[in-house]
Amino acid sequence: MRTIVISDIHLGVDDRIAECVQNRSLLISFLEHLRREKQVDEVVINGDFWDQWFYPGDYEITGDSNTFYLDVAANNAPVIDAFKALLADGIKVVYIPGNHDMTLSAATLDQILPGIVQARDTRGLGRYRTGCRSEVVIEHSHRYELFCAPDPFSNLEHMTHGQPILPPGYFYARLGVTSLMENFPQITKDLGTISTPNPEDGDQYTAYLYFKTWEDLINHQFPVTQTLDDPFIQVAVDGFQGRFSIADLVPTKTKHHISAKLYTDIQRRWEKVQQHNLVPAPTTALFQMQHTTNLATHIQYSRQQYFDLDPTVDVVVFGHTHVPAYHDFSGDYGQTKCFVNEGTWVDHNFDDLKNTATFADIHSGEKTDSVFLLKCLGTERLEDIVSVENAYVKR
Repeated sequence: MRTIVISDIHLGVDDRIAECVQNRSLLISFLEHLRREKQVDEVVINGDFWDQWFYPGDYEITGDSNTFYLDVAANNAPVIDAFKALLADGIKVVYIPGNHDMTLSAATLDQILPGIVQARDTRGLGRYRTGCRSEVVIEHSHRYELFCAPDPFSNLEHMTHGQPILPPGYFYARLGVTSLMENFPQITKDLGTISTPNPEDGDQYTAYLYFKTWEDLINHQFPVTQTLDDPFIQVAVDGFQGRFSIADLVPTKTKHHISAKLYTDIQRRWEKVQQHNLVPAPTTALFQMQHTTNLATHIQYSRQQYFDLDPTVDVVVFGHTHVPAYHDFSGDYGQTKCFVNEGTWVDHNFDDLKNTATFADIHSGEKTDSVFLLKCLGTERLEDIVSVENAYVKR
């Protein structure tokens, strides 16, 4: 059984801002190559197929999420047609939700791509088991991150209707694109001073680290010209409607309590969020604030969420980080097991043109698997890539 896994395509509604414009033709050629080759059983889209996050704060998106995704599909019609051709030729196409398209409903996707298989387990999330022995598990992996996991419990007091699931990473992304559009202005904002709480007070120490994360974002990673109180972040996603400012996001300290207007006391809900999101091995909010999203943490997640719990899992495929990567666990478990990240199809992956248009090619057999990490260079050229771990992997 042969499975192709792609992720993090990030198709947008507006080509002036979208991350996948130049690579669209390459993606279409790749899908046409798979269809002509007739040696693939399934193509799995492992999250962030669409992008509802990558827009500056003042960008106005009209209508509800259903309208938004229909507009994205219309703006990328040749890509949709290429997936329809795969389906028409009997190749199974599977979609797994990512964080940037967590609000895409099953009904809307069925309308856009009739016949697509949707791997969902709770709203905004999904896992897909495949392979001859059901030994391969694929998910986007935002489930395990406080900043990116669907959060149906925060901000209910700000809702006009419904139960939105946007996590704080949504605002993180909107500020990041705003800073990008403004060419990363060298502006430092006075966010106030919060002294470090006693680490033994886990609740407030975690809240303090949450504040420091926003402080680093605002003053170092993604500074913007707007003032703290300027409500320039326009949000129209399901029931989350309104205009918000940096001051709404950054925690302040009142007496002995650290918290913010949006995502108030988020650290206190993280356990409940994980239960709702079906996380097998929950982490603490403190762990989340102390560990950034990178290859090392995702390798750790694959171990603690799958390999340590389910001996039937041999291959774990995560997306999300945009970094094509491989890690061999065989020496740890006495049998062949590995983690792989298939990478991304955005035009500029962290300013590295080489590490984009990448994918995982998994050959599942009755007893063993072969895992290839490859880069698409054109209609007929699929070549080995250099990832951060191994250039080319076969077991």
